[in-house]
Amino acid sequence: MKKIISLALMAMTLLPTATLAQEEQEAPEVEWVVELVEESEFKAYVQADLVSHYMWRGTDLGGISIQPEAGISWKGLSLSAFGNAGFDKDDPQEFDLTLGYEYKGFNIGITDYWFTGVDPEDRYFFYKDKETAHQFEANLGYTGKYFSLQAHTMFWGNDYKINGDRAYSTYVELSVPFRAAGLDWDARVGITPMESAGYATARVEEGIFGPVTVLDRHYFYAEGFACNMATIRATKNLQFKSLKLPIYAELHTNPYLQKATFLIGVGVIAF
Repeated sequence: MKKIISLALMAMTLLPTATLAQEEQEAPEVEWVVELVEESEFKAYVQADLVSHYMWRGTDLGGISIQPEAGISWKGLSLSAFGNAGFDKDDPQEFDLTLGYEYKGFNIGITDYWFTGVDPEDRYFFYKDKETAHQFEANLGYTGKYFSLQAHTMFWGNDYKINGDRAYSTYVELSVPFRAAGLDWDARVGITPMESAGYATARVEEGIFGPVTVLDRHYFYAEGFACNMATIRATKNLQFKSLKLPIYAELHTNPYLQKATFLIGVGVIAF
């Protein structure tokens, strides 16, 4: 009888210890599973670039600029914000919002572009067509291992031809990334298939029979089918703990306008 009582007391003493040891072994596994689920469903980043010149699709948009960006994604759905502020007070300020979805390399999205200098009062919450500074653009594309092909079309907002018709300004870009000499390279070519948005300005010239008025036409991309961008960029990606520090140099050209710009930039990406 005493032996039975001793065995019972020993079992009662060891049971909590064994249970506690089992819980301590299982707890890290549960925490790891929860962390894995959270990381697989939500991803976010914050980025800031400092560039010596702001070039976009072959268009000169200003000199030295700071460009903040942030985004969040969930199961292929993403929302990002981009801004540009030039060091020169005369450079236009920019704020863009993009909502997109990606599945197996294919992507679709809508971007709302907004620039200062279009609306005399620079109102952001002003959406009257033909007067607003907003431009809404839809994009469709595919990104694979060896190339990316993207098509963009403006469909609402400040996007009209010189004659007043809706322009549906369209831009198609092919990007080919590769690695050479320890650097990440990206070669891009962009075309517009038709006349884009534009405006005309008048100036007076002296003619044979006196002063004459001449209209100069300016286009968002080009007056018809044209290659309006060809670039090549070399990037060196540095890493410091959870920060990615890309440093890049880019030759940015516009064959349509016969322009070329060499720029450099440095970025900080937190993820």
